[in-house]
Amino acid sequence: MEYDETVYACAINRIFNYHCREARLLTDMLSSPGELFSMSRAELSGILHSQPLIDAVLDSSHLRKSEEEVRWARKHGIHIIYIRDREYPSRLRECPDAPTVLFHKGCADLNPERAVAVVGTRKATEYGKSQCRRIIEHFAQLRPKPLIISGLAYGIDICAHLSAMDCGLDTVAVLPTGLDTIYPAAHRGHAVRMLAHGGLVTDFPMGSTPLPVTFLRRNRIIAGMSDAVLLIESAARGGGMITASLAQSYSREVMALPGRITDRYSEGCNALIDRNAAAIISSPSGPAHSLGWDITDKETHTENLEKIFDSSDYIKRNILLALAADSVLDRDSLIEKAGGDPSAVLPRLTEMELDGTVRTDIYGNYSLTGG
Repeated sequence: MEYDETVYACAINRIFNYHCREARLLTDMLSSPGELFSMSRAELSGILHSQPLIDAVLDSSHLRKSEEEVRWARKHGIHIIYIRDREYPSRLRECPDAPTVLFHKGCADLNPERAVAVVGTRKATEYGKSQCRRIIEHFAQLRPKPLIISGLAYGIDICAHLSAMDCGLDTVAVLPTGLDTIYPAAHRGHAVRMLAHGGLVTDFPMGSTPLPVTFLRRNRIIAGMSDAVLLIESAARGGGMITASLAQSYSREVMALPGRITDRYSEGCNALIDRNAAAIISSPSGPAHSLGWDITDKETHTENLEKIFDSSDYIKRNILLALAADSVLDRDSLIEKAGGDPSAVLPRLTEMELDGTVRTDIYGNYSLTGG
């Protein structure tokens, strides 16, 4: 029986779902997915060295299940993206264990100019959640705006998704299940909202259930689709640490938010920073600055400056004048030049960081953005 190429692609994904490197070699070798299923056992033995995989390719039940899956996906508006398709995330395609097929529902462009993953513990503290929001608020000031990628889990993941949507950023959740299951179920409402503000992605076939290994495997997609991975909070061991390790193996930037040495859910971040495996996140603007994503929208920057000069806030005006004259100033010098009262200057500096007017480096020095 003949099937269309999308069915064959889904069958390869189903059979080789836990053998992605082998599937990648096959798809590079084959002219089309259907070519694999036209081979005899002897021909398959020449390219596959696993008898169970050969038996699975010859088992027509996988094609029937894949045909049913394709019908279901099309009925529910789910895009099936083969690794050679133009729509496939180009960053992910670079990875040696990239999945053969992605299932995507939503409006997000999976090949944005900028993409960043924000991950962390499910047991996020108020400190972690507030810093996550502040970082994403700064990302929202950028042009072009980055796509925010995470895993829909409790804690930092869902904080990143909700903060992105609240700030007008597209956000994509990578699931550890098929798209017929939203995990965790408590976030179904958020997932539905994300369809209009990003979307959902998975490589798991319909009917897949969440298992410890599926969470680990979805982390490779989160890392692979991104330019950088931001680890907001993590214990010494956890999914976020695994995502950071995968990002390093893919030559992605890794950044971590430091915390007190007594805080359990900062142990992982502090350890990465300590061994120079992650750059330190020292301010809300730090990740964007490290990636070279400074605010370059001159019109927006000019509007910010004009708004401040038109206001009656003389302290903000003094801050701008001081930085315009000296380019870079440490905190104490800037406080002195701006009025001398830390309780008045520091809150305004925080506001100006959030609206993208000023930035700080890892040493605590301040400068104007876009300058």
